[in-house]
Amino acid sequence: MSTRQTSAAAIAVASLLGACRSTTGPVVGPAGAEVRAAPTRAVVAGQNVRLDAYLWRDFMPASPPDGKPLVVVARVRADSGATVGTGVTADSLWVIAGEQAWAARATEEQPRGATGAGFEVVARDGPKWGPGTRVDVVVRLRDGAGAVVYVRAADQLILRTD
Repeated sequence: MSTRQTSAAAIAVASLLGACRSTTGPVVGPAGAEVRAAPTRAVVAGQNVRLDAYLWRDFMPASPPDGKPLVVVARVRADSGATVGTGVTADSLWVIAGEQAWAARATEEQPRGATGAGFEVVARDGPKWGPGTRVDVVVRLRDGAGAVVYVRAADQLILRTD
């Protein structure tokens, strides 16, 4: 990808992620080809990594009648217990359901474990797609040198808590 294409893509993603802070709800639209083509295993900072994802909507009694918005926890794991360096970060996350995609900021809410074999990011206030919906989750990773890698957890199920 050329510098011009990379800059244009970065501006588009930044605009979409900025819009996700809207008080009217999450922004859902098409995902770019690079996001949709993300592999299920990737190499970042010399480490082979994969992505595990857990998605749910809360329908507990204190929730609104139509439930709370989607929450996603994505765990970046190194293969074979190798260390994921602290220079590797995740800054964006997409949940793709058919032709629609929700883009969000990926936030590390918990400190990384002592082993360094992986780390978790969270995205909250997603769309109210129904429990039972199958989706792909994609996370954009960056290494300490600024290289960008996408990794995908395919065919994940949105669960519900009652």
